[in-house]
Amino acid sequence: GDLEGNVSVFCVQEVQKCDLPTFSFAKNTGCRPICTFNMWEPKCCRGYYGRDCLGCPGGFRSPCNNRGKCDDGQLGNGTCTCDTGFRGTSCELCSDGFYGPTCKACNCSEHGSCDDGWKGTGLCFCEAGWTGDRLVDICQIWNGGCAKGAKCSQNGGKVSCTCPKDHTGDGFTCQPIDPCALGDNGGCHEHAVCTMTAPGRRKCMCKNNYIGDGVTCEVRQLPISRCLQNNGQCHRDAKCTDLHFEDSMLGVFHYRSKKGQYKLNYTAAEQACAAEGGRLATYTQLAYAQQGGLNMCAAGWLDQARVAYPTTYSNPKCGFGHVGIVDYGTRKNLSETWDTFCYRMQEVKCECKRGYTGDGFSCTGNLLQVLRSTPSFSNFLTQILNCSQASESGKQLVQRLSNLTVQSTLFVPDNRGLPSNQTLSLRDIEFHLSEGQAFPLSQLKNGSRIRTRVGSLTVLGVADQLDPSSFRYINDHFVSDSDIMAANGIIHVIQGPLKAPAPHPQMHVAHKAGMGIGVVLLIALVGGAIFVGYRFYRNNTKPFQFHYFKEDDGEEEAPPTNSSRNICNPVYEAAPAAGESSASAVTVSHRRTFVQLRMKAVTNDQTAVCSRFTARSVSFKPFRLSL
Repeated sequence: GDLEGNVSVFCVQEVQKCDLPTFSFAKNTGCRPICTFNMWEPKCCRGYYGRDCLGCPGGFRSPCNNRGKCDDGQLGNGTCTCDTGFRGTSCELCSDGFYGPTCKACNCSEHGSCDDGWKGTGLCFCEAGWTGDRLVDICQIWNGGCAKGAKCSQNGGKVSCTCPKDHTGDGFTCQPIDPCALGDNGGCHEHAVCTMTAPGRRKCMCKNNYIGDGVTCEVRQLPISRCLQNNGQCHRDAKCTDLHFEDSMLGVFHYRSKKGQYKLNYTAAEQACAAEGGRLATYTQLAYAQQGGLNMCAAGWLDQARVAYPTTYSNPKCGFGHVGIVDYGTRKNLSETWDTFCYRMQEVKCECKRGYTGDGFSCTGNLLQVLRSTPSFSNFLTQILNCSQASESGKQLVQRLSNLTVQSTLFVPDNRGLPSNQTLSLRDIEFHLSEGQAFPLSQLKNGSRIRTRVGSLTVLGVADQLDPSSFRYINDHFVSDSDIMAANGIIHVIQGPLKAPAPHPQMHVAHKAGMGIGVVLLIALVGGAIFVGYRFYRNNTKPFQFHYFKEDDGEEEAPPTNSSRNICNPVYEAAPAAGESSASAVTVSHRRTFVQLRMKAVTNDQTAVCSRFTARSVSFKPFRLSL
């Protein structure tokens, strides 16, 4: 067995006499006078020597480098006896006259000296006056002494060495060329970092806050919304949205042929992007899209016949885990087929703000705002504002012009038809406004009438859109311009102001509660009359008859010809509605007893706010019930 790893032992058997006295045991007791025991003697393994079993020179695996024999064993001294051609403590050297790694014997004559030794070439150098007849291929031995990778050439007995491509030196010593060490930063941009990847090859990478392929670098610019400058060409009353700015890819998108992956040559890629309303993306545009989050493990054509693809996270299957732009460079063969990356500038979207109407590039506010923004309407606007400061009804008119929940049609005299020194009443101004619907000029039919709060307007004209000479008159006022849109209606320009008709006399209504009480009393009176008539019918066989009379009352007013002036919804009509209103007295007589009812209604003044329901006066003719 092995003891302590390096020492080998074996067993030696010895025979010794038993030293017990013969009288101490009897014959045939089973004991023998002679006994045997084993003894152990240490021994070194092969490749180890000495009392401590030390390793032979060259190591126990290859004692004496397997070029000699080691004096091993416990009694050995570890000396190597080298084979022919070798020498040294562990036979690591060549003997004189031997050369090369195998210590091959030199073949020189006695008049020549050999280039021997471990690194020798075995060449023979003749003594002065002596020449040899043997030519040796020097480059076959250790590359003629040239550097690794260098080209060795021999001309007679002379050797020359040439460094490989992208290296510099005399051939016996060669160093790789670092293109980044050259004065032009290896051809990289001044704002790029040059890194040598192989002798004579380099990689360019733009510095922080710069973007590009390294050969061209530009300052990284954060995308700026075009809406920040002049509201993106949208109207000042419109909301601007830069669709290109809000796109994280900044207009870059991947395109693949319908035939499958990598089916587009360079020309087909250009045509495909043009069909999508764009063009081939540049390297820089693709780099911005990559920073925006575009990750595509599929190479595609770029501008200037370049092929690349973007990655946003490390993936061994995509560009060997590279994050950024995996660049295949400019392709010389334009017939190669890839996908493509296109670039398309997206539009600016304009939307009119709430309360405005239009396409976003042109926005129109409510009727009052249109009046304010049109210089030729300034005189008419001044009249409206003056009325709003003078009365509550004027304020309500301004509110109606600003109300977005009701569509209206407004007839406006321009400054040429309404001088600044001409004053209109509130009633005249209200006569220009028809609430409830916005009527374009094409809907203003000949002979139709449009209701306002203070009367009806008459339309005269020809509704022929194909005839440019078609015209309209509103109450004999020519429509010089039309269909000016507002968020809550439409404006037609007339050549002069309209004059409202005179108000009709109207009954006075104290308040709605008073009218309600009058109606209740009327119902009670009629019920009482029916009851009394029924009693008389049963108690008297004599038939009765009605006699009409009119009772004079100085407090009552004449009924108005038209009491309905507050109309919210404009409609076409043949004539304005007429109503009658008068104070009435009903007298029921039995046995010279008369019951009289008098109602008194008080109407609101001409500045009353328009309500959904317009009160009409109810007229009762006085009569007498007699038997």
